[in-house]
Amino acid sequence: MSSSATTMSPSQIAKLILLSIVWGGAFLFSGMAVEYLHPLWVVTIRVCLAALVMVVVLRAMGLQLPNNRKEWLAYLGMGLLNNVIPFAAIFYAQTFISVSLASIINAMTPVFAFLVLASFGVDRLTGNRIVGALVGVMGTALLFSTKLSLQDSLNLGLLLGLGAALSYAFAGLWGKLFLTGQPAVKSATSQLISSSVVMLILLVIGQVPLPTSLPPMSIIAALLALAFISTAFAYVLFFDIMSHSGPANAMLVTLLIPISGSFFGWLVMGDALTLQQMAGALIIALALIIIDGRLISKKVH
Repeated sequence: MSSSATTMSPSQIAKLILLSIVWGGAFLFSGMAVEYLHPLWVVTIRVCLAALVMVVVLRAMGLQLPNNRKEWLAYLGMGLLNNVIPFAAIFYAQTFISVSLASIINAMTPVFAFLVLASFGVDRLTGNRIVGALVGVMGTALLFSTKLSLQDSLNLGLLLGLGAALSYAFAGLWGKLFLTGQPAVKSATSQLISSSVVMLILLVIGQVPLPTSLPPMSIIAALLALAFISTAFAYVLFFDIMSHSGPANAMLVTLLIPISGSFFGWLVMGDALTLQQMAGALIIALALIIIDGRLISKKVH
C-alpha cells in the first residue's frame, strides 16, 4: 500500500465492496463445510472446482497455460504459498475458532506482507509501516486467550490463522521474485491447477477419509459457492480492480473483509465477539490504515 495510489472510480469502489463481501463469505462457506468434511477435502474441492472455472476464463481470453517446466515450478511454489498452505491452515483453524475470528485474524496479511517484503529487501521500511506493524501486533494480542497454552483451542485456531496470513505474505514475495509481468488470469489459473494436483496427492498419501454420508444440500451449496464465487469469481474481480485501480487500492479489501466475515458469522452461525476481541479487531483495522498511509497523509497535508 502506498500513498501514491490512484483515485478509485465509483464502479471500482462498488467492485471493491463486492469483493469484500465475496471473500468475507468465504469464511462462512468454509466454516460451514468443515463441520461436515475434513479440512483437506474442503481445500481440494475449492481449488479443483475453481481451477476448472479459471481454465474456461483463460481460454475465453485467448491466453495459454505455461509450456515449460520452469514456469510450472514457479506456479507450483505460488500454489503452495497462496492456496494449499493458507487454505489448509484457515480451514483447520475454523474447526477451533469462529467465522468472525478467522476473518479478523486474516486481516494481518498486509502487516506480514510488509514485514516479509522489507526483510528480503523487496520493499522499503517506512515510519508508518513500522508503527502499523506494531499496532497490528497489539491488536492481535487482544484476540488471544489469557491462557498462554496451545491446549486452549482459541489460541491454536488463531495461530493457524496467523500461519495462513504469513503464508500469503510469502506468496506476495514469491510473486514479485518469480511471476512479475505474467498475466493475472494466467497466474491465477496456473497456481490453482498446481494446487489441485498437490491436494489430490496429499489426499491419497494421507488417506484422508470421506464423510460416511452425503452432506446436506446447504453444505454442498456452501462448497460450490466457496469454489465458484469466493475463489474463481473473486480472482477475476480482484485482478480487475488491480488492473484499473492499482494494487494499493485493491489491498483496501483487507479492511472490509472482517466486517462482512463477522456479519455473516453472526447472521448464519450465531457468532458473538467479546468486547476484548472487538477492540482487537478495531486496532488491527487501525494498523492497516496506518500502513496504507493515505488517510494520515491527507490529515497531515
